[in-house]
Amino acid sequence: MSCTRSRAASTQSTCLLAIGLLATIGPAGAVSVNPQGLGQVLLYPYYTVRSTSSGGAYSTLFTVTNTTADVKVIRFRARESRNGREVASVNVYLGSYDSWTGAISAGSQGAAVLATNDQSCVDPPLPGKPATLAFGNLHYSGPSADGEATSLDRTAEGYLEIFELGVVKDAAVAAAITVNPACGAAVRVPLDDASKIGPPTGGLTGNANVISVADGTLYAYEATALANFSSVPLWSVPSSPSPTLADVNPKLSRVFDDAGAHDATWDTAKGASPVDPVSAVLMASGLTNWFVLDIATQSSTDWVVTMPTKPYYADPVASGRPTARAPFETAFAAGGAPESFGEMTYDCNTDKNRTLDFDREGRNTASPTCFPEPPPSTKIALKWTASVMTVNQTGLFNAYAAANFPTPFEHGWLKLLPFQYASGPVHRLVSTDGTPITYYGLPMIGFMANDYVNRTLPVNGVNVLSNYSATSPHKYTRAP
Repeated sequence: MSCTRSRAASTQSTCLLAIGLLATIGPAGAVSVNPQGLGQVLLYPYYTVRSTSSGGAYSTLFTVTNTTADVKVIRFRARESRNGREVASVNVYLGSYDSWTGAISAGSQGAAVLATNDQSCVDPPLPGKPATLAFGNLHYSGPSADGEATSLDRTAEGYLEIFELGVVKDAAVAAAITVNPACGAAVRVPLDDASKIGPPTGGLTGNANVISVADGTLYAYEATALANFSSVPLWSVPSSPSPTLADVNPKLSRVFDDAGAHDATWDTAKGASPVDPVSAVLMASGLTNWFVLDIATQSSTDWVVTMPTKPYYADPVASGRPTARAPFETAFAAGGAPESFGEMTYDCNTDKNRTLDFDREGRNTASPTCFPEPPPSTKIALKWTASVMTVNQTGLFNAYAAANFPTPFEHGWLKLLPFQYASGPVHRLVSTDGTPITYYGLPMIGFMANDYVNRTLPVNGVNVLSNYSATSPHKYTRAP
């Protein structure tokens, strides 16, 4: 299929609808991002329980929903933001059309804690009412240390993964899930053969809300959905490190851009990384979104930029390599693994390597000319697996070691570009097809968040808290 640009709105709508249907259907077994938000794997780019600048505290509320009649088992996994190390993991059993909800808040010693009143079956069972699960540092301390801090405070922000492990075919387990919300021992029967569990069928969808009650703000976003992730069951016990994004099966990807669909093969026998198919469908050569810094409403803006496959390339322990593997730039060590965005050497005739900010009238910091000399360099380094970039250091999420983008504008939009190196494999991913496809940029997901702070305003003689918040998903440039 090929979709060409057209000024006719009807043509654009038809093209986008066709691409959306292909994303859902796709070639057999080719993983893809489903823009309709339904899939076998859900990626939530950010959770935080850190304090707010006014002294409040964030909690992150999330939902995952099974939109099908199938009884499913899923893996919930939380990963910390710096190096993507696991901090919590449980299996959850979802009945037909069932949802599972939870809240992640600050606990003792800085650790994040999951709490849920949901009646969906959880394995291992969680104690208390509401049931709780404290996040831990087992996977980044002791023998697993990676050079960064090992305290529980590191669990205070990160991102979430949901994997469909398969469709429950064991009648006793399915009955326990459907009839008895308390579950009992039935759900802990090993689902380790084809008679008990079938392949994933998809239809999962999810969202999250980062909320501060004291500040009167809520930042909502939708999870990124991967369709056709696996054609085989992925069931394992909750303590197992599998499945991960490297378990995509088969090693095929389908990527969409303005020109249509691009199918690619990633043969590990020919040097591909096992996680390359997922990286390919998340690769972006640029991110575009808005920023709001209105003085009258004391507005602030943060961008969340999460690279869910980064640990498989940049973490020496996870990758088994002392150096980073393409498409990433540097290996993880104390202080992170920086990826370069924006200008390194500036050419006045192109903005290829320049991160650009525009005001609402279309003016940017390079306008109207480069003479008598080019504007100052704007280079951003994002160090973590899940990074937060503030705009003019007026951030919302109080993220650990957040990056900052300086701009002279009060409001406008921004184009954030991974630096495209003139030579070498950095920030590009090449398939193993006979005629290879090259994907430029980095595998990224995320959103923009901004607030409008009016404090309290009189409404009909009553002082009312009048703070507001908004989010917008990033817009991606795909350049295979």
